[in-house]
Amino acid sequence: MPHPAALAPGKLPFVVWMLAAGTFLMGTTEFVIAGILPDIAPDLGVSVSHAGLLVTAFAVGMILGGPTMALATLRLPQRLTLVLALTVFAAGHILAALTSSFTIVLAARFVTALATGAFWAVGFVIATAAAGSANAIRA
Repeated sequence: MPHPAALAPGKLPFVVWMLAAGTFLMGTTEFVIAGILPDIAPDLGVSVSHAGLLVTAFAVGMILGGPTMALATLRLPQRLTLVLALTVFAAGHILAALTSSFTIVLAARFVTALATGAFWAVGFVIATAAAGSANAIRA
């Protein structure tokens, strides 16, 4: 990775774009479920209002996940933290896709939210450092 000072003004390093893609992916999965609740509620054997807890579980996981996971992974290398967060995120979504148990989907949503919080906390630090002081706000 080039030194931030070696980048052309306004140009962001590749790692920032990859972190942005991961953030977009995780943000999309956070909100897309709200639009498909009427479709998944019958498959999980619950009412649409009860299925709405899937949105709440993710929100609570994000609230707890950001600061908690940032502190829990403080001593881990940043790259490892990102890889672990993406792995847990992917595994949680695979588990949720393969089950018809509302309880398991609810738990998977919560765990993937914890991973999202960890990814965002570390990803923002990496993105701003990689972009350098001139482009930190853009990153």
